Amino acid sequence: MDFLASLNTLSNGQLLFIGLLIFAAVLIFPHLIRRKNIQRCILEKNKKGEIIRPEDFAGKNQKLFFTHNARSSEIEELLVKLKTYAFKHEMKIVFPGSFPYNGKNSTATMILIGKFGILLLNCFGFGGHIYLEESQRRFMQNMNDTIKEIPNPVRAMDQNMDLARLFLKGFDFSPIPVYSASVFTRQNVILSVPNDIRVFTRSDLMHWLETEPCFKEDNEVPVRMLANYFTESIKTARK
Repeated sequence: MDFLASLNTLSNGQLLFIGLLIFAAVLIFPHLIRRKNIQRCILEKNKKGEIIRPEDFAGKNQKLFFTHNARSSEIEELLVKLKTYAFKHEMKIVFPGSFPYNGKNSTATMILIGKFGILLLNCFGFGGHIYLEESQRRFMQNMNDTIKEIPNPVRAMDQNMDLARLFLKGFDFSPIPVYSASVFTRQNVILSVPNDIRVFTRSDLMHWLETEPCFKEDNEVPVRMLANYFTESIKTARK
């Protein structure tokens, strides 16, 4: 009764402040603690060079948050960053990048063309936690209490590079270096894969482009001409 009586003496502003404190204690603080626990787990695993497994997120205080796969706008956000990078380094972006050859179409989402050669980029929109199973043959997605296999980005990269080399032979461009990479475009995706397989988050992809020596090489690639070949071939195939 004394507590209820004391509430009657409080102003509306004081009652609102108390309500906000209760709201923060019940909802916001546990959310922040959970996020911090998840980030600490990821950091510790990365320092040790270990693959993060679903069991690492077991328990109420470390369970992954509900999320969803990427929207098309998140690919567009990456495209804007790549266009800025391409302009800065006198490169060209071909988008969409699914070029045809001999009745087949590549699965490349976009193509970066520069003096270094060409880079085929595969975009994947899966969210949550992406990791390689222990055999390192299957890519798995752990999201919203469900674990399932997803398309293998490394296999897609290899297939696209093979197709690109055949495509380039038709234009006497075969000496041009061909690279490939995959990027998961979902914001805040947790990606736990080996560093040397060229599978990235958006931020890691941009860091790789800025620091990898091969993109600074000058192999005398006819950038504009090659970009036009890809663009016209893609347009023709879509008619």
